[in-house]
Amino acid sequence: MATDMNEILLRSVEVLPPLPDTINKLRKYINESGSNVKIDEIANIISSDPLMTAKLLRLANSPFYGFSREITSLAQVVSLLGIGNIVNTIMADSIRDSFKIDVSPYGLSTTEFVNKCSEETSFIMDWLGNEDKKLSHLLVPCSMLLRLGIVVFSNFLIQNKKDAEFLARLEKNNFSDLSMVENEFLGVDHISFLGFLLYRWKFDDMLVETICFVRSPHAARNEVKKSAYALSVVDHLFTPHNNFSSFNIKASIALINEARSQGIDFNLDNFISKLPKEAKENLIKEG
Repeated sequence: MATDMNEILLRSVEVLPPLPDTINKLRKYINESGSNVKIDEIANIISSDPLMTAKLLRLANSPFYGFSREITSLAQVVSLLGIGNIVNTIMADSIRDSFKIDVSPYGLSTTEFVNKCSEETSFIMDWLGNEDKKLSHLLVPCSMLLRLGIVVFSNFLIQNKKDAEFLARLEKNNFSDLSMVENEFLGVDHISFLGFLLYRWKFDDMLVETICFVRSPHAARNEVKKSAYALSVVDHLFTPHNNFSSFNIKASIALINEARSQGIDFNLDNFISKLPKEAKENLIKEG
């Protein structure tokens, strides 16, 4: 069954929503300009899309980035975040908005799922905004995309009338191992499939690898290790089921300690101090 479903899933990729023209224009300009890319021209291309302009300015002034002053121009946004992060963020936001979100096949409330995704991104900035601002900016689009695989799988299962059967499998497994059930049912897990989609959509290598190695950050190449470990820490903390459980919090802390053994130093005290209230309470209960 998994083989049949996997073939249908792969065919469904052909009808995924196309990227907006603005993104294609940005890519074309960046590829043709090489090292001569100009911030003003990037801003001009984005400004041709009023909706994208408004969303980008709103995002730049949101708690996700926590800038100390109001950002009023696209040139400011591009200068502060960097061209690569701007392209990744625009693409992530556009792709995420193109999918209907109904995660009922995973036994999740769609409203709570969306809120947790937003909280997850906010936590990255709260945790790393002062400790490593450059890393936090890189991780925002990663976080925006991290749960997209679940959304894509949910849409696919609903369209093929397999949602109830899939949910029954998850319930039988007590929602304890999503990847195992996904592999048994679809022949691939949602993170691996997301990596395939991101590569197909031509996201930059750093973002794709950060997400692809979120479950095995120790195996990432050295340039990606720190971002992969940071995203893995957040992924464990905000797991779709049983988030903020003492087990998941301890798993996040264990990853921070493991990262140190790899020569990557995160401030553990800072991480614990920035944990959401519910997570702190659960950690205290466990002593």
